[in-house]
Amino acid sequence: MFRQISRRISSSAFSVGTPAEFTLASIRTFPSLEPHTMKVYPRKFLDHPLRRDLLWSAVIYEADCARVGSGYVPTKADSPFSNRKLRPQKGTGRARVGDANSPTRDNGLKAHGIKAPHDWSTKLPLKVYSRAFRTALSDQYRNGRLYVIGGESAGEHEFTRADFAYAYPEQMRRFVEHHGLERLNLLFVVDGHREQLVSAAADMGKKCDVLVKECVEVRDILRANRIFVEESAMNWFVSRYVDMWPGI
Repeated sequence: MFRQISRRISSSAFSVGTPAEFTLASIRTFPSLEPHTMKVYPRKFLDHPLRRDLLWSAVIYEADCARVGSGYVPTKADSPFSNRKLRPQKGTGRARVGDANSPTRDNGLKAHGIKAPHDWSTKLPLKVYSRAFRTALSDQYRNGRLYVIGGESAGEHEFTRADFAYAYPEQMRRFVEHHGLERLNLLFVVDGHREQLVSAAADMGKKCDVLVKECVEVRDILRANRIFVEESAMNWFVSRYVDMWPGI
């Protein structure tokens, strides 16, 4: 009897509960970044475990695809010089030589070389890239660097999208100073073209990037210190990288 009671107590005390399947994210207005409501996102979208191997594979894949492949190495086949022998085959008492196109001579030619255009792109399974994208977003979310901009309504001088009222760089400067983002790399992920935001961020240089949701890569997410994503863009990410792969 005592053994049964002790077993019941131990099993109930050390039972492991089922982890939550969803994660809450604050929905904020722009540019004050004040939270107004919460939204539920899948746990495997914003709470994916950190996998550095997946991030490495995705970054290498994106870097390979970004290479232009315009390098051109001149070889003997290009024949920039005459095909005539430099001196007669016999009668000079010196070693036999060919023409001036030989790569053994100091003429800038190589025996083998890459010809443009050259495709440096590699392949990566879409499942692996999807998990890497979720890993990057989840890491930024856990560290408090991800802000979702959206909502149904906003107050005066506030927006439910990442945009300013006017296309003045002074607005971006005030936004950066107000939130203490002077030395940080900023990334704005928008659902469509935001003319005022792009014009206001023009003076930021490489410290600020404004990207449409279709152009966002894993490298962009990892490089940024603060990420501001529109709610509609987040929904698009969920449909592309989560709903397409329900089993992973």
